Formats: sequence, structure tokens, C-alpha cells
Amino acid sequence: MIQDNENSGDKKNDSAEETKTKKVHIEFPYSELIRAQIPKAFEVAEKVATDWKNEGDFTAIGLPHPLAEAVASQALQKAKLVEKKLEEKGVFALAKMGFELAKAQIDQIKKKL
Repeated sequence: MIQDNENSGDKKNDSAEETKTKKVHIEFPYSELIRAQIPKAFEVAEKVATDWKNEGDFTAIGLPHPLAEAVASQALQKAKLVEKKLEEKGVFALAKMGFELAKAQIDQIKKKL
């Protein structure tokens, strides 16, 4: 049975849950053409992206084989843990700063030429 979230019980709880776990929609040039050819791959990718963004547990991502699903789930959980550790140590901020510095240096070289 499919339920319409707009017409279900407590609207305050529904809207809070909806904003907490907002589904990610993957879109890029010609993505609709590719989505029409392999819709299952997009469903899996969007489920993984949604779990990644919303701190999900990566269970039931939609892979056809249960062993593949378990391995992928564990790998994604480990990758998310590594990302959190890198973020805590400031690696991303440092990389972003390095990128901006390199971009500024390239701009200075362009001005000299």
C-alpha cells in the first residue's frame, strides 16, 4: 500500500522527518536519458547519496545480491567514518585553502603574461 505523506496523520511529524531525510535526486546533463536506460542504477545511487547526506546506515540500498549488499554497506559505513575523521582533523579545510592559493597564483601568472 502506498501512502501519501501529505494526507497522513500528524503533518508536523511528517514534515520534520521529510526535512531530516530529504531524498537526493541525481541530475546531470543527459541524466534523464541514462535514467531511462538503467533506472535501477539511479535508484541505488540516489539511495546511497541520500544515506550519505543524511547520516544513514546504508542498509537496503537495493543491490540484487544479499552478500553484495552487506559488503557495500560495510564499505560505505567505513568510508563515511573516514570522511568524518578527515573533516575533524581539518584536512578538507586545508585542501580547500591550498586550492584557493593555487588558483590565486595562477591568476597572478596570467596577469603577468
